[in-house]
Amino acid sequence: MFTSLVESIQLMIESSLSDINTNAPGEIVSYNAATNRAVVKLSTPKKLDNGEVLEPPKIVEVPVVFNASGGGNASFTFPLKPGDPVTLSFQQRSMEGYLKGSKDAPDDPRQFDLSDCVAIPGGGHTGTVGHSDNVVLKFGGANVTLKPDGTIIFGNSIGSMTIDPGGNIRLKGSSIHVDAGGQQFDLMSAGGQMKLKGNSIDVEAGGKNFNLEHHQHLNTMPGVGLSGEPNP
Repeated sequence: MFTSLVESIQLMIESSLSDINTNAPGEIVSYNAATNRAVVKLSTPKKLDNGEVLEPPKIVEVPVVFNASGGGNASFTFPLKPGDPVTLSFQQRSMEGYLKGSKDAPDDPRQFDLSDCVAIPGGGHTGTVGHSDNVVLKFGGANVTLKPDGTIIFGNSIGSMTIDPGGNIRLKGSSIHVDAGGQQFDLMSAGGQMKLKGNSIDVEAGGKNFNLEHHQHLNTMPGVGLSGEPNP
């Protein structure tokens, strides 16, 4: 009888625990960037004791947790597409009133309910790789790399700007266009003015490499005439 009582209590506990949701992998079904709300679903179905498999339901109006602070003046967001992985965190109390701006005790006594979750982006993209030494921000073909020695690299597969620890700046591109002080000009042709700050500034463009501080121009003209291209 004692064994039967223990088993009954254990079954009651397991039954109660089966209805408690904590954290689970999920995915985006759709996302509204204007409201920062998503429709999500759990990534895996639930299997009951009788062997029946329940497909994960869609959960609507789920807040997406992006890094934000400074009274909302500072934030880091990115696009979310259907199928993107998220970590779903189920809250201890009903969020219905809280999401409407109320900080009163919830009217609904539910706890750890599927409908009271937030989505944290990330947690499972097979195309995401880590970097053992550098901080890397990427979007499509664009990326920003921060190295521990102080080097900063902005660029894509064709052009880039590198600032090394000594403050030297290197520009690389198939062409480099400058818009400054209301003037627009191309570094590989004449005209206009450009001001860059650095101990040394090298430019690589159109297969040519030259230093902005120490270089010569071809086909120079006297007076206010325009010069030719820089001579590497």
